[in-house]
Amino acid sequence: MPNASTPSTPGATTADAATADASPAGDRLGSTGPDGTFSYTTWEEAQPEPGEECPRVAHAYTTNTFTGAIDGTGEAHHVMFYGPGEGQWGAGHFHGYEKVTGTVGGRTGSFVLAHDGGFSGTTVRADWSVVPGSATGELAGLRGRGNFVAEHGVGAVEYTFGYAFDDQQQQR
Repeated sequence: MPNASTPSTPGATTADAATADASPAGDRLGSTGPDGTFSYTTWEEAQPEPGEECPRVAHAYTTNTFTGAIDGTGEAHHVMFYGPGEGQWGAGHFHGYEKVTGTVGGRTGSFVLAHDGGFSGTTVRADWSVVPGSATGELAGLRGRGNFVAEHGVGAVEYTFGYAFDDQQQQR
């Protein structure tokens, strides 16, 4: 995971395609992506010291800038488990929530993404989905899911994000 003292921008490898999932309403919320990019603006986390005993649990606060299907900014809180593995950070898993403010599909408001991911060596993989009922403003009724694969220290991260609104049959 990036170092708090030097906010890096883990960059993308090509994001894995999100699998198409049918929602309870019958909409397909899948994307073959990439649908955009995001960049870490800040990453605040105490890094494990080389040789520090695992397992280890940590909290990270990040801010992100999104372009593409999501156009806006995000503020995220992640709880991470660091386990044994190669490299300084080893391998681990994380969960988090990110409040995103901006536009999706030409509509403005905010919503919360739930993140579930893992990391090993310098690769981070995560799935994310819109928390039901979290969207505000013109984004009310937003449903969506996607994913990303990032490599530590490389530019912007490509992501997938399939979405629909409860008041429309249209989807992305």
